[in-house]
Amino acid sequence: MTRKEAVCNQKGGVGKTATVLGLASALSSKGRNVLVVDCDPQGNSTGGLGVTIEDGQLTTYDLMCRTAAGTAADAVIATPWEGVDLIPSNALLANIESDGANDLIFRLDIAFEGIDLSAYDVVLFDCPPSLGKLLFAVLCAADGVIVVTEPTIDSVGGVENLYETIRNVQRRPNPKLVVDKIVLSRKKGTAEHIFREDELRSAFGDLVARTAIPELGARQDAHSARTPIHRWTGGKALALRVAYDDLLAELPITTTGVPA
Repeated sequence: MTRKEAVCNQKGGVGKTATVLGLASALSSKGRNVLVVDCDPQGNSTGGLGVTIEDGQLTTYDLMCRTAAGTAADAVIATPWEGVDLIPSNALLANIESDGANDLIFRLDIAFEGIDLSAYDVVLFDCPPSLGKLLFAVLCAADGVIVVTEPTIDSVGGVENLYETIRNVQRRPNPKLVVDKIVLSRKKGTAEHIFREDELRSAFGDLVARTAIPELGARQDAHSARTPIHRWTGGKALALRVAYDDLLAELPITTTGVPA
């Protein structure tokens, strides 16, 4: 069964979208197939994959507006990245936070109900930078969580706050949900970052991925060019390619066998 991974943090700017696109790039480079579901109203994954939403194109907003089984299949589009498909997002999705429907948090899960995802090695949800209804909806639909954080003074507290939301989801609507890894992103070789990394590893042990993603200009350059990091050649891109390949190997994502 294709695993659905929620990539999240309640804080923006920590490298969440970069992790989604970096993993998608790593999978693509191996000839694998991935579905990215952009659940952030900022639509950074959508733009980063080189997609412009055309009139009439369904987005995650449409999936969250009503309760309808299987509608996610109608929203999937191909992207310029080989092997990477997308359910796009735009600013309309922010309106969902004010929706008072009782079944709101289950709509995304229901939208995937009955869909054959076997063509993909993984589904990656790029979550919004909040602890609101949108994040809760993604966690209800996901199998696993990849927590992305920077090694800063607020990182341990931020991860603990996110953990409380995850535990609330595990208690009732989605008891199968697990935290797969905590990923250190945008790491610099400063004494502060080294100290905060040690602090995170002391607090969460082996749950923190061995691979830390370095802060390098190639990441933003590749994103601005709408290009997979595995096809970008400038600004120490090789170090990022190696990091995302190593991170992929630590995650419960199957990359063996014949691609679908």
